[in-house]
Amino acid sequence: MKVLVLTADANTLVYHRGDLIRDFAAHGCEVVTAAAEDYPHVREYVGAFGGRHRAIRMMRSKVNPLKDLVTLWDMWRLFRSEKPDALFAYTIKSVVYGCVVARLAGIKRVYALLPGLGFTFVKPVTLRQKIVTAISEWLHRFALKRADVIFMQNHDDVKLFTDLRMLPAGVPVHVTAGSGVNMDEFDHAPLENDAKIAAGHIRFVLVSRLLISKGVRVFAEAARRIKQLHPHAEFHLVGPFDPNPNRVDESEVRQWVAEGTLVHHGMVKDVASLLKTMHVFVLPTWYREGVPHATLEALATGRPIITTNSVGARECVKLTSEGEKQREEGEMLMQGENGFLCQPHNVAAVECAMEWFLANPDQIAVQGRLSRQLAADVFDVRLVNEIITRAMRLKTPPQATAAAVASASLVLPQSSF
Repeated sequence: MKVLVLTADANTLVYHRGDLIRDFAAHGCEVVTAAAEDYPHVREYVGAFGGRHRAIRMMRSKVNPLKDLVTLWDMWRLFRSEKPDALFAYTIKSVVYGCVVARLAGIKRVYALLPGLGFTFVKPVTLRQKIVTAISEWLHRFALKRADVIFMQNHDDVKLFTDLRMLPAGVPVHVTAGSGVNMDEFDHAPLENDAKIAAGHIRFVLVSRLLISKGVRVFAEAARRIKQLHPHAEFHLVGPFDPNPNRVDESEVRQWVAEGTLVHHGMVKDVASLLKTMHVFVLPTWYREGVPHATLEALATGRPIITTNSVGARECVKLTSEGEKQREEGEMLMQGENGFLCQPHNVAAVECAMEWFLANPDQIAVQGRLSRQLAADVFDVRLVNEIITRAMRLKTPPQATAAAVASASLVLPQSSF
């Protein structure tokens, strides 16, 4: 069986879907990947499992009718030349365009995964936003009718698509709890007896693309306030600048660094090693996430989580009974077993959560272990990939094939971007 994996961003083939590609190969599939870039490390990774990578012309986020026609043409040529038995498409354009072109090209099985809806399905305000949302809804509705199976990453997105009548009748929908995290690559780094914590030098870290909607400014402002009372606390911002109109400007970050509010690490390939030097993970996002991959990595590493009660993000903190009451009553801060949920856009809530860990440093290691347990119980990539391979009706891999694939695996630097 030949499976063609289609996405807009080639890096995600390694850093978010690398384990799935490996599992496809372990099930005896020939794998071809396609994306907008032709990176050597992607070709090397896919090639290690006997697969191939091909680049097509595709703009990741912007809509340009002429350039999108080129994308459609490239997809058509790719599908006709490769003649795969199945298409596995993820990211918005890959799903919306790929499902339709795949049917026209005669691909027998089409699988669509929606990893996160981003800005597309946020309630529109301006006329332009309303037009874009209406078009996007129509395109998704049209494309998803061509899918044999649909995968979504959280129950909030399923409910939204159900309410909008965008899920076609008779097409199975599976929730995969994010893209999963490799529990071996992001192994547990216990925080008991950590000298930095004992000395009050607690390190808070945010790992993300530098977008306003990811809560980067909220993190920086909360850090500024905390620094005034706890000068030994540390705040680390990890992630690349982004061309998105929603980006945080480079001058803002330079100012935060210059005034001593935080340290900016930029793009970091080996996120696993960096997380092991940190104590509390923070992501004050209101972006409509699938489930944020960087947060899953922090869970697996064993770090308490401060995030928001927003779509996708809320999956990563298991609320206590008191926290559930706080959510029902609309309080700004909700107590979890492994961290806190905060109201989106609320600097004071993030500040309070940070203050709690500074006042209760002995709980950092305790809650970190509970984060690791949550990752193992819900977000282990093996659980996620099993949902996908079963839904695709792939045969159980022969032991010899699985062993050969495992031995061919490449150990690559990890990145959440």
